[in-house]
Amino acid sequence: MVLLTTRQAADRIGVSVRHVQRLISGGDLVAVGTDRIDAESVAQWVAQRQGSRLRAWEEPTAWAAVALLEGGSAPWLGQAQRSRLRAALAGTTGGDLAVRARNRAEVRRYHAHPRAMAHLAREVVASGATQGVGGLTPAPDRCDGYVDHAAVDRLVRRYRLDVDPAGTVTLRATGMSIAVVADLAAGARHVLAGLDLAGSTDPRERSAGRRLLDRALGVLRG
Repeated sequence: MVLLTTRQAADRIGVSVRHVQRLISGGDLVAVGTDRIDAESVAQWVAQRQGSRLRAWEEPTAWAAVALLEGGSAPWLGQAQRSRLRAALAGTTGGDLAVRARNRAEVRRYHAHPRAMAHLAREVVASGATQGVGGLTPAPDRCDGYVDHAAVDRLVRRYRLDVDPAGTVTLRATGMSIAVVADLAAGARHVLAGLDLAGSTDPRERSAGRRLLDRALGVLRG
């Protein structure tokens, strides 16, 4: 495990030490002891934003973007909001979309016992990001999926998950209806998988995710 001081993390992110402390308090960065932060959690925070200063959409808008790109209607937004969002999507790129839609879920990573992985996989809605979409090799040794906010603590206790920024379990906690998430995750355009991959620290995954998003944006533009 590579560790950074709070000052080093602040310099790497480009924010103040106080901001880093707030990120730790909010669970966005993982502190290890006094004045030490897990470098992988910093890398993941940076990857989610990709150096962009774009403001993230609120969670319902982020999910509506996924729905519109999959050819759906996003009925939880009003008609005027959907029209504005569609216009915004028509003028964006896959990389910018990944940044704008990052509030669709809170991302937490854990280590799990290998025997728990298959059971845990049945408790989440997988987007397909680890299943070989976008020309990538499937990663059956990883569990990556969406769950309701209220389910996270239960899963952590039941499967004895330990916080680990480099762990093989990724839980994406969302307030959106899990039934809606499951429907969108099954979309033929792989928009949700593209968003998950585009926020990866792995360059190949990030590139594949952006390609999927750019392809879906191209279909939206007609």
